Amino acid sequence: MAQRKRKKRSRQPLDERHYLAIELLTTVPTPNLDDIARACTVDRRTLYRWRLRKDFAKELRKVQERKTRELNQRLRRRFEIRTVADIEWFASKGGFDFD
Repeated sequence: MAQRKRKKRSRQPLDERHYLAIELLTTVPTPNLDDIARACTVDRRTLYRWRLRKDFAKELRKVQERKTRELNQRLRRRFEIRTVADIEWFASKGGFDFD
């Protein structure tokens, strides 16, 4: 008996609710999934299914990488050592004492 090929259902593209969920999933600290689902006006199980979608996961990964890159750039600028006073400040915060 030959098996029938299943037709794939076409998925709707990501909409504003998906992007809101992605933004909330990448905030620090991350709200719990119930709060995210409520903000997106979907059920928690729907949010779980969205996270299994390849296009959603790809977009989530892109946003996480972008936010990580931006954070790293901000931290590098913030902790850039320019003067001797900066070195002394870092040393004092790290528990080093030069006296």
